[in-house]
Amino acid sequence: MMDFMKMKNFSDGFLSYRMCALRNMAAGIAIFVANGIYFPSYGEAMSPLPFFQRIERVGVLCAVDVIDGKASSVDLDEDVLCGRAVAVLSRKLLSGPTVIGFASNDARIADPGTLLLLVHATLRPDDGKRLLSLAATLQRSGSVGSAPFFMMPPQALALSGKLDESLLESTLRRLLTPLAKALRANP
Repeated sequence: MMDFMKMKNFSDGFLSYRMCALRNMAAGIAIFVANGIYFPSYGEAMSPLPFFQRIERVGVLCAVDVIDGKASSVDLDEDVLCGRAVAVLSRKLLSGPTVIGFASNDARIADPGTLLLLVHATLRPDDGKRLLSLAATLQRSGSVGSAPFFMMPPQALALSGKLDESLLESTLRRLLTPLAKALRANP
């Protein structure tokens, strides 16, 4: 009986010693992580995708295609689309990178700190109405990797008359929200 008691006391003491050591080690690791000393990338809260890191500006280029329609019936052109896209993304990135509209062949497109956002609108007739579809792709020069696949799902809008600016803006918000979230995750 005495041997059993000695073993029990020894095992209880050994386990409490081990638990105390593990607790101290966990507290030390937590302090290192919180200070960003041991794992600096966790302390910076950057996106794991190199594509979204170190972006200084977002340049927006736009294209509008009209399929089987008359040019006179188009109430959306590239300047209007780019202006709206820049405004929507700028509001979503108040403290993020600068959002600017680019002209074709702008020299800043090739800058390493530039993320190029290509917004493409297509207008086509659809059973007496018009269908506006919006898609966006991302490009970045340098060796930062390729853009994430299907980050911004295309959006569509059925138009029965003239293009309503509020509908265009809400469609652009839905289109550009995932990009804004990814850019806000990076300093």
